Amino acid sequence: MKRLLLVLVACKESPAPPPPPTPIATPDAAVAATNWDLCKTALTGAPKLPAPRRASALIEACTPCGDWTPLLDWQKLRTEGGPTRDAIEAAMLACKAYCDPNAKQRFLGTLDAARGKHTRGPWRYLGEMCKGEVSALPDGRYVTAPYFALDRIARAVAAKPDLAPLLDAIEIPLPAVSVTGAGIELLESPGVAPEPGGAALTISDRSVQLAAMPRARLGAKGVTVLGAGEPYPGAAIANAKAFAAQLATLGTADPIALFAPPALPARRVLDALALTGAHEVRLAAQIRGAPTGWELTGTVPVALATKGAAKVTLVLGASADDPIKEAKAKQAELAGGVSITLGKDATVAGLAKLVGALVYFDVKRVVVTRGKP
Repeated sequence: MKRLLLVLVACKESPAPPPPPTPIATPDAAVAATNWDLCKTALTGAPKLPAPRRASALIEACTPCGDWTPLLDWQKLRTEGGPTRDAIEAAMLACKAYCDPNAKQRFLGTLDAARGKHTRGPWRYLGEMCKGEVSALPDGRYVTAPYFALDRIARAVAAKPDLAPLLDAIEIPLPAVSVTGAGIELLESPGVAPEPGGAALTISDRSVQLAAMPRARLGAKGVTVLGAGEPYPGAAIANAKAFAAQLATLGTADPIALFAPPALPARRVLDALALTGAHEVRLAAQIRGAPTGWELTGTVPVALATKGAAKVTLVLGASADDPIKEAKAKQAELAGGVSITLGKDATVAGLAKLVGALVYFDVKRVVVTRGKP
């Protein structure tokens, strides 16, 4: 009897078995959890959105690998609210990001040193090693977190027969970057339109180059970069004849987006306009709506010309503040035409600020001239 009682007590005091461990999310589980109805809505609506908003809309709605946030915020330090290294690694595995173990080792090996800095190093290495498996063709200049997300979205959507045809109508603008992945710092302007322009005319203190604005389509092979001619920044242009020939090769439509470093003397713009003839040229500028980590191009919707009638002449020096005040005071006369005289201290940044302010006075075109030495 005593032995039976001890056995019963022992059974009563034994701890309950532990609950089964929570299963770790796998790539297949992430795909299964994707809200494809939400993704379909985004795919259907994307062609109607302003071009710079399309990529963000797809990334927000289509999550074949799960939440994109750890990858989009990869550069943000933990002390600033960024994701943990484990979260980034898990997101990459969920997306089957690595083509081989070496690519994984290279990406993760460079990750910590790159965080908090203006670099895309880990993604560049991923592109160099995995190439077509992450849409790093014809080169890897665009491979970043948003680009990788679009690649995986494209492949997942293309594998679904009911959704794949929706990709055909979507064209995505890409950042205007060189083969190194770097581009000219885009101007800030108070008035910017989401239209990126068909071609990119890039000027520096020494050169003028012309290329098609980079854009892409999505499909079964991920992201396919479009465009004729040399990729951005394109071929060097020596004269107006060369400009016309290169533009014909690109087959792009106006407007032409003019890229220039903000600190460049504004008079350098006149050298570019001397090549473009009657084509509509606008200053390229920053635009909102791009995915985290991308810088997409808009244009200041005021055409730049070197000839034409002007009732109001504004003189631009080191600051745009005074000519903006003058334009506001003469607002009733601006419909008769506006000319901007560029002083020796005028910069491209100042020109963008002034021209952007003229947008709010409904000015569509300005004549740009050189001031006295």
